[in-house]
Amino acid sequence: MSNKQHILLVEDDEALQELIKKLLTNNEYIVSIAKNIQEAEKLLQLFVFDLIILDVMLPDISGLEFFKNAIKDRVNTPVIFLSALSDVDDRVAGLELGANDYIGKPFDSRELLLKIKKNLSKVQTLNVVKFGQESVFNLKEETFFHRDQQIKLSSNEIKILKLLIYNSNQYLTRDLLNNELGLDYLSRSGDMQISRLRQKLKNECNLNDIIRSIHGKGYKIFI
Repeated sequence: MSNKQHILLVEDDEALQELIKKLLTNNEYIVSIAKNIQEAEKLLQLFVFDLIILDVMLPDISGLEFFKNAIKDRVNTPVIFLSALSDVDDRVAGLELGANDYIGKPFDSRELLLKIKKNLSKVQTLNVVKFGQESVFNLKEETFFHRDQQIKLSSNEIKILKLLIYNSNQYLTRDLLNNELGLDYLSRSGDMQISRLRQKLKNECNLNDIIRSIHGKGYKIFI
């Protein structure tokens, strides 16, 4: 999996799509584009994004409604709203809902890049997750300690743990799991790897049922 940061752009203006995509691609970001909410929802089922750029005015429902209903509870996923410079009410509403930032249209490319960098750097400081009183997972260093002893995790177990943490307020679907692990969408290998991870955390860290499976929905971690 690439180390480049992955950004979702939700914007219906094709000219602006291309402008932002070119700008971000030239600055070593991976960009996925959705021109409406339906496309954005599909992409959110397939990928874990590092940041989302979301236009307030979209053809199906407003970006504000989409943020409130589908994005707000995604931990560690900063959202930057795109809005017309005159739409003060929209900017205030977005920030009140919990958006991380906004940028007015038209915008200077340097300002957008600075806002993206600033918001991504904030996320990168949220690196340590505690499980109970004795277990700690460092997302940046990809190390898991129980008491003072390091628990050895495979590269895929680390990926799975990160996916669960980044999606801790929703269910991790098999489609998203398999896509991030590079598996066929019908594969059950991801399920087996989660089962082994659960057993390892139970046996070596006395962490019972922190990863739960819900039939028809997926997996969820309880921190």
